[in-house]
Amino acid sequence: MRRPFNLHGYGAVLFKELIHVTHDRMTLVLALMLPIFQLLLFGYAINTRVDHIGTAYFDEDRGPDSVQLLDALRASNEFDLVYSASSRADLRSRIVGGRVRVAVDIPPNFSADIRLGRPATVQVLVDGSDSSIAQEALASSGAIGQALSARLGRASLAPQVVDVRTRVLFNPSLRSANYLVPGLIGVIMQIITIFLTALAIVGERERGTLDQLLVTPIGATGLMLGKITPYAAIGFIDFLLVLTAMRFVFGVPIAGSLLLLLFCALGFLVAALGLGLMISTIARTQAQAMLMSFAVMLPSILLSGFFFERDAMPLVMQWVGFAIPLTYFLEILRGIVLRGAGVDTLWPSITAVFALGTVLIGIASVRFARSTD
Repeated sequence: MRRPFNLHGYGAVLFKELIHVTHDRMTLVLALMLPIFQLLLFGYAINTRVDHIGTAYFDEDRGPDSVQLLDALRASNEFDLVYSASSRADLRSRIVGGRVRVAVDIPPNFSADIRLGRPATVQVLVDGSDSSIAQEALASSGAIGQALSARLGRASLAPQVVDVRTRVLFNPSLRSANYLVPGLIGVIMQIITIFLTALAIVGERERGTLDQLLVTPIGATGLMLGKITPYAAIGFIDFLLVLTAMRFVFGVPIAGSLLLLLFCALGFLVAALGLGLMISTIARTQAQAMLMSFAVMLPSILLSGFFFERDAMPLVMQWVGFAIPLTYFLEILRGIVLRGAGVDTLWPSITAVFALGTVLIGIASVRFARSTD
């Protein structure tokens, strides 16, 4: 029986492990460099301050006072006027499609009412999906309206000449679960699919069972499809389970088309399988596969807009986010579930997620075929 606290042979075991660690250079490099890389990446990208909220406007007045209102919005750090709508329908489609978070509607008699000393109303529509952004937009729009009203009121001798009427869309109660839970569905789906695909295939390579399959008459394509199909089925079943939990446990209603959501989930599943398969063609051990999976997971979660607003990130990080399939799937999830968006407004994200899925599965298939030669 080995006695505890017996250090006999410690040096020999330590020497053996040091040789083993330094021999696997890829794992050592990943373990040492990955934390530094992620610290620099996220420290530079993450910004918890809510500002520069994407805003569309429809100025039907086009008078001097409406110009002052728009200039006041531009001068603030809270709103970025990124789109001038051609109609109210166009204005609403922008906020339903998730392209902006705030929509400002200036009526045709805005300037005339101010000149006559009457309260001039302006409607501000706020996307309530993200409660923190919505609360900032509500407070800032009201403050800007009061400041402009005080400035214009001195000229017209009216106490309040600008009446900002805000309306919260899609999540009027500003319930945070309505925003976070749909995003969690995409995150969970990606994590499970990538880990299952990458670790299972690399595990078979380590055990030698993959080499045994290669000496059979099975083609590379048939081998790849046979390997990933079960994990695709598991991923889709998991998606259905968490979607059911979202609806009946967390009480988040699905405002849009369920069939469209399921169709888009299949496209995202292909992209996640492609990422997992690519990792399996690079990694030689399960430890390498786990480190590579984490290297993909964390940027996907933090740069896709799950936690932090992408518009507040540096431009370089926003471009990195465009290469992440989860970025587009989160837009689809929140668009369908919260805003009831359809293909007419979500088609850019739908096209992007299917295009990325096709490219990733294509590259992974070529690499998988070469790795089995």
